Amino acid sequence: MDTENKSQRPDLNEVASTRNGRDITRGYTEALSYLSPQDRVLEKAGGLDAYEELLRDDQVSATFSQRRNAVISRPWSVEPGGKKRIDKQAALLVEETLKSLDWDSITDHMLYARFYGYAAAEVLWQVRDGAVRIADIRVRDRRRFVFGPDYCLKLLTTQKPDGESLPERKFWSASVGASHADEPYGLGLGHALYWPVWFKRQGAKFWAIYLEKYGAPTAMGKFPRGTEPSERAQLLNTLTAIATDAGIIVPEGVEIEFLEAARGGNASYESWMAYWDSAIAKIVLGQTMTTENGSSYSQATVHYDVRQDIVEADADLICQSANKSWVRWIVDYNYPGAAYPRIWRDMEDSEDLKERSNRDKTLFEMGYKLTAEAVQKVYGDDYELIQAPEPEESPPDEAPEEKPEPEDDKPVGLKKPIGFTVPLSEPEELPPLPITPMANRMKVETREAWQEMMGHIEGLVNNAKSLSELRDSLLAAYSDLPTQKLTDVMALGLATAQLAGRHDVIQESERG
Repeated sequence: MDTENKSQRPDLNEVASTRNGRDITRGYTEALSYLSPQDRVLEKAGGLDAYEELLRDDQVSATFSQRRNAVISRPWSVEPGGKKRIDKQAALLVEETLKSLDWDSITDHMLYARFYGYAAAEVLWQVRDGAVRIADIRVRDRRRFVFGPDYCLKLLTTQKPDGESLPERKFWSASVGASHADEPYGLGLGHALYWPVWFKRQGAKFWAIYLEKYGAPTAMGKFPRGTEPSERAQLLNTLTAIATDAGIIVPEGVEIEFLEAARGGNASYESWMAYWDSAIAKIVLGQTMTTENGSSYSQATVHYDVRQDIVEADADLICQSANKSWVRWIVDYNYPGAAYPRIWRDMEDSEDLKERSNRDKTLFEMGYKLTAEAVQKVYGDDYELIQAPEPEESPPDEAPEEKPEPEDDKPVGLKKPIGFTVPLSEPEELPPLPITPMANRMKVETREAWQEMMGHIEGLVNNAKSLSELRDSLLAAYSDLPTQKLTDVMALGLATAQLAGRHDVIQESERG
């Protein structure tokens, strides 16, 4: 039975498609030229115009702008898909394309897919210098597009109100937010924001009426019974002119009282508005403390991290959507067979260089140091290593200067006896020892290794709290001292000295 199952081939056909009435949630859609969105809130609100109206709310506009700006403010880069020369050329082509476009503006427009559920952009191709290039990428109004039963994008026109088929490798689309793949329109933030914004606006309207009614007294005029209607109207006009609210007129003797509902607790229109503003911030940013005051630093840090997760997802949405569409198209047109490069944005926050330098200093005291590549990556290109000056070496053909000995220390045999003249010849200049230049060179070569070892020991001395603790630390760290560099230099120096000695012996034997 197992052998029979292994020999069976997989079914290569799509089974759960939306065609031929197989999607019971949509009904029989074969006769329809395009699918309709399944967003019930959007349907009851009257279409995408209702979601566009939500952007007029101050909290929605501010929070959604914060979310988009957090993406486009970060630097972008292009990574080659492989190590071959053609792979690097393809990545360079994509990088040059992004530089020629207003990529941040394009990204900002495409990010509205998060709000409406989907976005569509047209790629404008051109042939320049014998190669296929992108002249521009223009994000179009999403209300002009629909999706067919095969999920292909279609353009609504006056000539084709049921949707016009579009050419391949021409339109870049992105959808997001839906809970399944059968909804090409996605599900945007407008779906969750519609009712919070609606309740907030109703509260604002009643708050305005409240302020209008109770912000200033209502003027009341009295007239005697039997007053003519024209005189009543004149009195009402007079009251309206002097009052900020509508005036009233009543016959003399009629009493009117204002009844106000008894209220308890801290309920107010202001708290009502603040509640819905907080709800909007949670929907758009996932938190509230980057838009409100009064939070502690630790709480704001946690909430900022939550927002960053959402922003990173937005950046990945646009970059991955571009990598799977027009990035592949332009590579296939110009460098067929090349590995596809990858566009991405660096969403990591900049490191605190002061804190980093303190950490690097501590590591250096422990016996570790940064490589030249790490220094350039962390601190930039404006630094170079300070070269220690080499000690001056005595010329090989000059003898070292000898200091005259004190008179009392001169040998007795060199004194001139009375009556005799001792002929003294000039002392012969002795050449420097062959080992002298080598010793000086060894001193230079071992400086860095000694400094590293002493830096390690200095760190132990600085961190020790007592002499006994220092003694134990030195004994424990003896086997861990960074002696490898010093060992390598000394081995090389000894080998050089041995070779030099052999050379001198050979020369002496040849002269003899």
